[in-house]
Amino acid sequence: MPRYITKIVIIFGLIVLGTSCSKQLNVLPTTTEVDGNIISDLQSAATALNGVYYLFADAGPDFNGVPSTQWVDVNEGYPSELSGMFAYPYGATDLSNHTYKAKSFEMGPMWSYGYNLVNAANGFLKNIASVNSLGDSTRQEMMAEARFLRAFGNTYLLLYFAQYYDPTSAYGIILRNDFVTTSNLNLPRSPVGVVYDSILADIGYAMNYLPSLNTNNTGANKWAAELLEARLLINRGTAADYATVISLTNDIITHSPFTLEPNTKDIFYTKGLSSNEVMLGVQPYTNPAQTYKYNQYLYYTDYILSDSAVNDLKGDPRRSWTYYMYTSPYGYGNFPVCIKYYPGDTLNLSATLQDEYCYAFRLTEAYLLEAEAISASGGDPATARSLLETVEGHAGITDFTAVNAASGPALTELIIREEMKNFMGESGQDWFAVRRLPFATLQQVIPTLVSKDLLILPIPQTEMQANGQVKQNPSY
Repeated sequence: MPRYITKIVIIFGLIVLGTSCSKQLNVLPTTTEVDGNIISDLQSAATALNGVYYLFADAGPDFNGVPSTQWVDVNEGYPSELSGMFAYPYGATDLSNHTYKAKSFEMGPMWSYGYNLVNAANGFLKNIASVNSLGDSTRQEMMAEARFLRAFGNTYLLLYFAQYYDPTSAYGIILRNDFVTTSNLNLPRSPVGVVYDSILADIGYAMNYLPSLNTNNTGANKWAAELLEARLLINRGTAADYATVISLTNDIITHSPFTLEPNTKDIFYTKGLSSNEVMLGVQPYTNPAQTYKYNQYLYYTDYILSDSAVNDLKGDPRRSWTYYMYTSPYGYGNFPVCIKYYPGDTLNLSATLQDEYCYAFRLTEAYLLEAEAISASGGDPATARSLLETVEGHAGITDFTAVNAASGPALTELIIREEMKNFMGESGQDWFAVRRLPFATLQQVIPTLVSKDLLILPIPQTEMQANGQVKQNPSY
């Protein structure tokens, strides 16, 4: 049960991954550069860009010193505890109880994840700007990847730590568009509207210069950038945002090279990153082979399904491959262990590469966000129902009685509940989605959310102590 063992966090570092040009995470970084002219040609540029992807994957030594991608914590386990879909079997946590404070353990890793990624992207952008030997098109494409990753990091920070739902709020994030030095280390928060503008500018650049497909689907592409913008704007939720979300997601569904997997289970159990539904994934270490994600879900059982998640899956064909009932030999009772990523024998557990893959963007999200935006904006319910039924059909559901009978807020709620089930323990979309319910409805789903202030997390105590210019979120 290593939940609260402090992890090694690389702060303010631009990571350089050996000499590899591919976006793989099979070696530990050989050096850590804080600043300087580290990019001089295509080889060094590709290596430095790999370093930004390294932080996107939250890679580094685990608590046993094994190189691992630790996306599972900051992007799977923690948000699914917040959404009420996951629980911790060995006692309540601040996340699942929604009693988090500035000193709560999880605040530090989540905050550091976002800012480490942003700062690595800033370092790459600073160093590549003056390298003329690459050629304009190559430099623009690599800068587009870095700006996409910076946009991802800032979106992450905005949606977790800022009043994302109010563009007029002063409680945005510390917006860092320059590499951190001693002269710009401590900055105040930027207004939410300014943060949105900055993120959208990065996404716009990324959409203009990213390729339709990268060398593999662990590298950013223009369609993932479109989906990131849709993910961002559905949470701001203005009428104009809904229209943009519909346009973006329809473009992805209609024109991208990605297709829904006929059987959703096959993504996680057999195909992994080779699935044509995966728009952007996270490659685990293979040398040495990591078992970090396997350990979190199956060896330590740090993340199990909550009672409400089990109830939501009654009669759902995903139930058989999402969890199994485990009897603790240590007297903790029986609990539903997550096997969403584990295709092996639950009676003879054995780690495989398949259960280490992580998924940042899947085409399913485009279908559900378009359906939600149509329904929430008062659009054609038949179109929204069709999109929802398509997703559920690929998950094996055949009874659409409830969907066909729903319209208005009831249909929107069904779509959001499908988002929660579909993306449970995957990319944080279950937590983002449930917060888009009317607050009174949300409190029925998660009774421990006693205040709207709990929709956002407190800034970690370490940042509050170090940065005298930052103001804490309300109620913390």
